[in-house]
Amino acid sequence: MKNPGHVCNRIIEFAFYALFFLTPLAFSPFNFELFEFNKMLVVYALTAVITGAWLIKIVLAKKVIFRRSFWDWPLVLFFLSQVISYLFSIDRQTSFWGYYSRFNGGLLSVISYLLLYWAFVSNINSRITYHVLRITLASAALVAAYGIAEHFGIDAQYWVQDVKNRVFSTLGQPNWLAAWLAALLPLGLAFAVNLELTTYNFKLKKVISYLFLVISFLCLWYTKSRSGLMAAAISVGVLVALQLAPRFKRFWPVTIVILAGVGLIGGKILWDRNRQDIRYVLGFTDKVEITPQMVNAGGSKSADIRKVVWRGAIDIWRHHPLFGTGPETFAYSYYWYRPREHNDLSEWDFLYNKAHNEYLNYAATTGTLGLVAYLILIGSFLVWSVKKVISCQLSVISSALAAGFTSIAVTNFFGFSVVPVSLLFFLFPAFAVTISDTKDEIRETKENPKIFASQRLISAGILLFTFYFLLLILKYWYADAQFSKAEKLGKAGQYNLAYGAASSTVSLRPFEPSYHDELGLDLAGLAALAQNDKTATLSAQLAKMAVEQSTQALKISPFNLNFWKNRIKIFYRLGEVDGQYYQQALATLLQAEQLAPTDPKIKYNLGLLYAQFGQTETAITTLEETVKLKPNYIDVRYALSLLYRQIGRKDEARQQLEEILRIDPQNQKIKDMLEKK
Repeated sequence: MKNPGHVCNRIIEFAFYALFFLTPLAFSPFNFELFEFNKMLVVYALTAVITGAWLIKIVLAKKVIFRRSFWDWPLVLFFLSQVISYLFSIDRQTSFWGYYSRFNGGLLSVISYLLLYWAFVSNINSRITYHVLRITLASAALVAAYGIAEHFGIDAQYWVQDVKNRVFSTLGQPNWLAAWLAALLPLGLAFAVNLELTTYNFKLKKVISYLFLVISFLCLWYTKSRSGLMAAAISVGVLVALQLAPRFKRFWPVTIVILAGVGLIGGKILWDRNRQDIRYVLGFTDKVEITPQMVNAGGSKSADIRKVVWRGAIDIWRHHPLFGTGPETFAYSYYWYRPREHNDLSEWDFLYNKAHNEYLNYAATTGTLGLVAYLILIGSFLVWSVKKVISCQLSVISSALAAGFTSIAVTNFFGFSVVPVSLLFFLFPAFAVTISDTKDEIRETKENPKIFASQRLISAGILLFTFYFLLLILKYWYADAQFSKAEKLGKAGQYNLAYGAASSTVSLRPFEPSYHDELGLDLAGLAALAQNDKTATLSAQLAKMAVEQSTQALKISPFNLNFWKNRIKIFYRLGEVDGQYYQQALATLLQAEQLAPTDPKIKYNLGLLYAQFGQTETAITTLEETVKLKPNYIDVRYALSLLYRQIGRKDEARQQLEEILRIDPQNQKIKDMLEKK
């Protein structure tokens, strides 16, 4: 009979192998979000398996199996900061599960990463750690190879994005892929130069290691991610520095002075060249140079987009300095302080659910407490690594882990962590701890232990709970697939089919507001169809149900602007059933305007509704305010020209048409209108 403790060890070991191999590769075409959702569920499922096996192992051993490490207290502090921010969150549903379509970053994901860290350091030795690292690089090689194939058009017909120009492989976005590969490149380099790690053929090892480096860097290059390439260069430099430093100890003071001088000079150059932008981001000035018209070739520069979003994030932090607005609530609170300059960007109507800077994102959503805790996490691992360097106790692989961790810190300044990157962020320190452990042991129960009935009962309970959690994950996946189906059918106007799919999502996960929101939209569509078929009673019943579902979505997530906008759509559709719903649409627009005072689309629709009610002067005033928010909004200027002409202000009407032609010189419709007049 096998030792049950040994079986648990093997389950934990192979679950970690699966975690690092499958997570980067996981994606599905059946879900609302193809990439992040599936990766997050893989993490949840394998965290449940690993934690369940670890708990059973503890029960069988009749003692707590927990290995202390330098990162324990930083992790506890970070976790407490997230819990406190969650308690003060403006939307606890989102703060726990994560923003729908992002998922990573919610309290549940943080709990999973912390459990994985402690499970790894408590149950895995250095030998298995090296196996995990090799499997991680094998997965990276497959991802990179697919990315290279993308560059040559293997799947170009399946994506709206120009994937041949900027590849994203199985991670879903070029910058995410670049951040992940940049963090792993130092590890691949370390394996290539650290020849004693393996016992198989030297030449074969050399070929495989350098092949990995070539395809990974080539794929990284094809992402065209400047932050990823910069992070890769920095991480390789850190790896070289960590390995050379112990050999030239007498040069440490000189090195520090040189690095400090370079930093000061670089900072001065950065300030001189970007003084206006930096002052704008920090809120010292309200003026910033942004092109008001969309650039035909590629839209606004990413730097222009970031500085506007960063300004909004800092404003959130200033108004909620201690605990923020709650984990993963940036998509809601950003609209409260969204800079007017956002409307001058080509992506002015995009929803930004992250600050595109992990540090500012933590500041905005979890406040100073969360940001400080996050910085302590980063700093404690880097300080620990430097101490190991000074004492000559840091191996090449450990140096590579520290270098890869530095790479993540760099890419997170220009973006945010996704599931594969977060996995590396929280587990790289665990790898370093186990590799540096000289005892090199796995704790397990003694041979042929005597297992009591109470131990069997508790173990069975843990096993049942683990299977139950896995079943919940499976239900979550199916619900999301149905949600994706309902959303697509609803947009296509097939409300009968969409209603069936949306109803199943609500029955599977009644606490998910997005599902209620979609069901409300589909019911409103059915109500309009029923009205057209002259079935007034059914139409009224469906209309009532639609409003109830929308109300339920907003009851769970009251600050989700998308739900307010969809509620407006519902009332517009139901206005065909009963004209009183237009009044409710107006009331909803006014509430949405309070949540997003600089959103020009809300003001535009508000102006149109005032015009529909015959309140022409109020409509004109509202549309004039909209023009101030977004001067190049053609639809608004066209509506204004019609209203001006309606009340006899023909010169102003013509002026609006001329302004449209200035914005869009090729607009033949406006040319014809001006010629006729």
